[in-house]
Amino acid sequence: MFLMRFGMRSKTSDPAARSAMYGAVLDMASWAETRGCVAAVLSEHHAADDGYLPSPVPLAAAIAARTSTLTISVAALLLSLYEPVKLAEDVAVVDLISRGRVSYVIGIGYRNEEFDMFGVDRRGRGRLVEERIGLLRRLWSGEAVEFEGRRARVTPLPFTPGGPMLAYGGGTEAAARRAARLGMFFLAESRDADLEAAYVAEAERVGVAPLGCAFPSAGVPLTVFVADDPEQAWAEIGEYLLADATSYGEWNAHRQTASVSFARTVDELRSERGEYQIITPEEAASYGERGVPLALQPLVGGIPPEVAWRYLETAAAVASTNP
Repeated sequence: MFLMRFGMRSKTSDPAARSAMYGAVLDMASWAETRGCVAAVLSEHHAADDGYLPSPVPLAAAIAARTSTLTISVAALLLSLYEPVKLAEDVAVVDLISRGRVSYVIGIGYRNEEFDMFGVDRRGRGRLVEERIGLLRRLWSGEAVEFEGRRARVTPLPFTPGGPMLAYGGGTEAAARRAARLGMFFLAESRDADLEAAYVAEAERVGVAPLGCAFPSAGVPLTVFVADDPEQAWAEIGEYLLADATSYGEWNAHRQTASVSFARTVDELRSERGEYQIITPEEAASYGERGVPLALQPLVGGIPPEVAWRYLETAAAVASTNP
């Protein structure tokens, strides 16, 4: 089994090439849902030179329209950057299109450029996100609410009673406590046991039954490619993996998150055997035997779709033998 994450980074300035990447996402999702793919995961960032996906909700709708069973996760949705009433409407429509297959991991955001772009005061983002989660839940329940001096109501209501699943993601104790306080599942960005302790303690303090926490698994890479010849594969796509790692590392130089590498060359990235790995089919099969899905990023760094397909097919072939 495997999952696919799409961030849509690419250095291309050609609109046709960019369009082909988006088309490839839809084709890959449709193809992969019958070949062991357990989820398509969409990321979100803004004002990135490499075109990082800024609008995951419409892409989630497009994937949902091309698939029938595939789980789709927007992780993370940067809630403070949205007008929440319009977002509630958009998400309700996507929930109807997908018949409840799209879920959302709420993120607080951390890049100053993004808050500046949307005119949001970064210092108040925690309170803002917490308030908006409550607002979304009320709107999806059918309630008419007063919001910033105006009356708001969502019609039609989502397919899922009360709205789609919302989880909370973060890497700080404040994030863990917020997730607990809101009765949300917590997805931690780092392998810090203190986060779980903070989550459990806050849930107990406010009298909420904790839904639980999930942490990145130690020794499990978060970007995987499967190749019969990893040496040749690193030569072919290593620069794309490095481009993604370098950009993400620059954004997260002062944050604790499991998916960061600070490698500066392809050789350094490869020798880490860390979050970015190219493995053999035999190594990939061992993940399946342990019940661990392969975390694929087929188009990472702007890998051309015709190249990405070869690696995706190799990974899926392994997954089909380890369902």
